[in-house]
Amino acid sequence: MIDSGLFHVLSNEDGCRYVEGLATVLKPGGLLFLMCFSDEEPGTQGPRRVSKQELHEAFAEGWSIESIKPYRVEIRPDFKEFSDGGPKAWFVVVRRVE
Repeated sequence: MIDSGLFHVLSNEDGCRYVEGLATVLKPGGLLFLMCFSDEEPGTQGPRRVSKQELHEAFAEGWSIESIKPYRVEIRPDFKEFSDGGPKAWFVVVRRVE
């Protein structure tokens, strides 16, 4: 399953419901590939920032985070609101274990 930019637009409460919903459609052993804005991106322009801790908390029960790696989102060069090289993000691989 792929999430490229949804998780970071959800509130903490909605994020919990989102993870619960994922558990109903992703079989045990299945993988979720998730990209979200990182709390390491300065400023407030764009979607909310997500910390590694928040990712660990959201996927604490019934999931195993296999990796969280820094990633840069490619954007149009005329967007100057973000870090040079594109907004900082997390690329996360999560396995459904239950």
